[in-house]
Amino acid sequence: MRRALISIVVFCVGAGAQQDLGLVLPERQAIRVVGLGDFGSGDKNQLAVAKALALRHSQEPFHLGISLGDNFYRCGISSETDSGWKTRWEDLYTPLGITFFTSLGNHDYGHPPIICPGKGVSPDAQLKYTEHSKSWRMPARYYTFVAGFARFFAIDTEGWSTKQAAWLKKALAETQNEPGVQWRIVYGHHPMYTSGVHLNERRIGALRRELSGLFKETKVDLYIAGHDHDMEHLRANGIDYLIAGTGGAKLRAIRRLTPESIFHATTFGFLDLSIEEHTLTAKFLDTKLVSLEKPEMQVTK
Repeated sequence: MRRALISIVVFCVGAGAQQDLGLVLPERQAIRVVGLGDFGSGDKNQLAVAKALALRHSQEPFHLGISLGDNFYRCGISSETDSGWKTRWEDLYTPLGITFFTSLGNHDYGHPPIICPGKGVSPDAQLKYTEHSKSWRMPARYYTFVAGFARFFAIDTEGWSTKQAAWLKKALAETQNEPGVQWRIVYGHHPMYTSGVHLNERRIGALRRELSGLFKETKVDLYIAGHDHDMEHLRANGIDYLIAGTGGAKLRAIRRLTPESIFHATTFGFLDLSIEEHTLTAKFLDTKLVSLEKPEMQVTK
């Protein structure tokens, strides 16, 4: 399979980690991005989604991927040498020949603790593993980069803090009207709007109150999340919100449709994004590569 060329980025892991990777593809071009959340189950469902993703990649190659957190179920990963890296990551996604820019979810922290007492979960192991993989990139718990005509902001919603909030506000403000960038995409684990089982979760409400106004003010086009194990497209204040938490973990039915909801489905699959200079198209694909939302989400500028 064709290997997408990723520019070499120098960074260090830890408090001084690189948070702006700059341009990660060698040229400005239309790109295709796969989005995958809540996938690290290690069972037949994760394998089925991974196989479908590989088939889609063989048809129209992806340039890069993004993870929406909960990369390892149910209790995260313990170290850079944990056996889960091979069976739940490397064997499934590295053969694609693309780089995934990953984010953390609550299970990557070992949360809720009642599920994983004394398991030695290490979110930092996922940062450090960047040094050992051709396909996995997590240079910091939150960071930004440019690919094609889009700037991406990966955030850590489980480890949310006033420091991270200040960073995101500054990064969004400083990159407004950036030359060559038409699209601004933020992604992380927890959704801000959802009809799923986490509809009333306190963290989601807090993120919505803190970030929805900021996203509108700084002209964010799209926010992508997981956490709820379903697919959903919502729109609020002129911004599109997508949930793709169907990469392998047990599915959950929609709880109650919110007014912002445009489309929802409960089936295993992934998000297929095509980003051109003036058009952004999002498809929810199931394991048979059927595009579920009709018409597909398309935004033009």
